[in-house]
Amino acid sequence: MFAFTALKTSARRVLPVSRAVSFSKPLFSASQMAAPRLFSTTPAVFKTNTSTRTKENVHDLETFLKLIGRNTIEHLDTFEGDLQKFLETSSKQMKNLGIDTSQRRYLLRWKNKFVNDLEPLREHKRGRKKNGGERKAKLVKAKRVALKRLEEKEKWASSEKAAEEKGEREF
Repeated sequence: MFAFTALKTSARRVLPVSRAVSFSKPLFSASQMAAPRLFSTTPAVFKTNTSTRTKENVHDLETFLKLIGRNTIEHLDTFEGDLQKFLETSSKQMKNLGIDTSQRRYLLRWKNKFVNDLEPLREHKRGRKKNGGERKAKLVKAKRVALKRLEEKEKWASSEKAAEEKGEREF
């Protein structure tokens, strides 16, 4: 019927309530007992003021392109410095104007965010590959280790040769 009915009667013995139980380890560590931090300690000096980067404060294309960065200011002459002309331009028209794909996609993404007032204008930095990218990471790391090992070997050989010339080593 129940799983515990198969236990021996000696195993079913209940400890009296008054018996004290001692633990070898504390139940809580000091870090668990400390109160959680409820506020940020970052100084206000380091925070960027995004109030000037909103839709209401940007009235010309030059300001817009400077705020979104990535050297998009070079396309200022393409749109004749007119923000309204930029906002009305489609992807196909930008392609015909000679704007390369990555810049065009970046401009279109920011145009959408600006029109819909989704986020303050700022530069999105381009991603950088670590260790040559995901597919080549093992190869790049192995080459780096091999070069380091080769440099250490050459350094050791040159130090041994110098020691032999000084007479510190006799072979």
